[in-house]
Amino acid sequence: MLQESLSELLSKKLLMITGKGGIGKSLVSTALALEARKLGKKVCLVESTAHDQIAPLFGTAPIGHQLRELSPGIFVINLNAQDNFRDFVIKHLGFAKLFEKVFTKPIVRSFIQMLPGIAELTLLGRLFYFVELDRENNFYIVIFDAFASGHFYSLMRTPDAVLHSGMSGPVIEETRRVRDFMSDGSKVGVALVTVPEELIISEALDFSQRLVEESPATLTAVIANRCWPDLPPSTQALPPGLEVSRSYWEGQQKAQAKNLERLDEGLQAIDPKLPILVLEERGAFGEPLDIEMMQTWIEGAKKL
Repeated sequence: MLQESLSELLSKKLLMITGKGGIGKSLVSTALALEARKLGKKVCLVESTAHDQIAPLFGTAPIGHQLRELSPGIFVINLNAQDNFRDFVIKHLGFAKLFEKVFTKPIVRSFIQMLPGIAELTLLGRLFYFVELDRENNFYIVIFDAFASGHFYSLMRTPDAVLHSGMSGPVIEETRRVRDFMSDGSKVGVALVTVPEELIISEALDFSQRLVEESPATLTAVIANRCWPDLPPSTQALPPGLEVSRSYWEGQQKAQAKNLERLDEGLQAIDPKLPILVLEERGAFGEPLDIEMMQTWIEGAKKL
C-alpha cells in the first residue's frame, strides 16, 4: 500500500509540496526528487524563494533563475518574478520582440509589477511550461517546493481571480489553459506536509478543507513529518541526532499518537481516500545531503 501511495505521487507530471514553513518541505521535496530519479525519472526540482533552499542541500552555491543539473538526472531552478514574467511573454505568448521594445522599459515594468496576481500567474505558467511545452528537457516529473500553505492557497486561487477580472486577450487565454492543466488530477497533485503537533494539525485540516473546496489542483496526499519511531530497547543506544531522555521520547510518542489520530479523523471527513504518509524524525540533516540516507528515509515512510 505504501509503495502504491509513493508511486501515485511520483506518477504526476507536476507535484507541488506545501505546508507550514519550517517543517521540512524542502527536505521532503528533495527526497521525493531523489526517489523519482532512483525510479529512472528525469526530474525538475523547482523553488521560488528569495534565497536558494535546495542548492545547498546538494552542496552547491545558490543558482537562482538558472536551470542546472545538481545531481545526475535532477535539474534545479529557483524562479524569480521578474524573469518569470519575461519567460511568460517570450515563451508562452511568443512576443519576444514586443518584450524587448515595450516590457523592458522601467515605467512599464513598474506598472506590470503592480498588477494583482501577475507574479503568481507567471509562476504557474512557468510550471506548466516545464511540464507541457519544454521539448528541450522533456522532464518526466516536475516537483515544486512550493510556498507555505497560506501563500500557496492564494497561488491556487490566482487563475480564477484573473479569469474573473474582466481582462481579455492572450493573458486570459493562457490563464484558462493553465487552469485546465492544474485541474487535471491525472497530471497534477498537491502533497501537504505537516507535523504531529496540535496547532499545526489544526492548520493542516483547515487548509486541506479549503484546498479541496476551492483549488483547481487536487490534494493527493498528506505527509506527516518528524514522527517519533518506536523507542529502541533500553539495551540499545539511541540513534544519532535523537539523543534525548527516554521519558521525553515516550512523551513525544504519546502526544503524536493523539494528534495523528485527530489528523486521520479530520481528513477522513474531507476525503476518505486521501493517504497519510508518516516520515520518521531523524534529527538535523547535514549539508550536503547524504543521498543514500535520504532515499532510505523516504522509502521508510509508513502509511497511517
